[in-house]
Amino acid sequence: MRFLLTVAFLASAALSFAQDPADIYHKTIDLDEINQISFDVYKNDQLEIKSWPGDDILIETSVKLNNGEPHILKFFLDKKRWDLAEKVNGDQLNLESVDKIRRVVQGTEFSTSETVVIVVYMPEEFEAAGDRAYRRVSR
Repeated sequence: MRFLLTVAFLASAALSFAQDPADIYHKTIDLDEINQISFDVYKNDQLEIKSWPGDDILIETSVKLNNGEPHILKFFLDKKRWDLAEKVNGDQLNLESVDKIRRVVQGTEFSTSETVVIVVYMPEEFEAAGDRAYRRVSR
């Protein structure tokens, strides 16, 4: 009986420590010559815009692979699957998802899904100017 209780305890402890791989990475963008910013983000990513007293944009991307392996997460981080590319046109900056056609990752036993939350810390001198668009008010 003790043996079974010990095995049950060890099994539950092992399962409680098994977690889906996740990572958070950051990126900053200089806004010296930029007066307007727009976003074109993958439809399933959650985008949050927060105001902050800095001069640059700080992008914090949080990725969690559900039913995934750590090496899969690292592979896709290296391939910039969840990055926002910078496209500058004059004084306008468009931040758009690098990979807008994200195929489901199929493993040998199951498929994975991903949860992506992008938090953009926008300088206080920018105000909302439409859907996912911001304009500098101080110039």
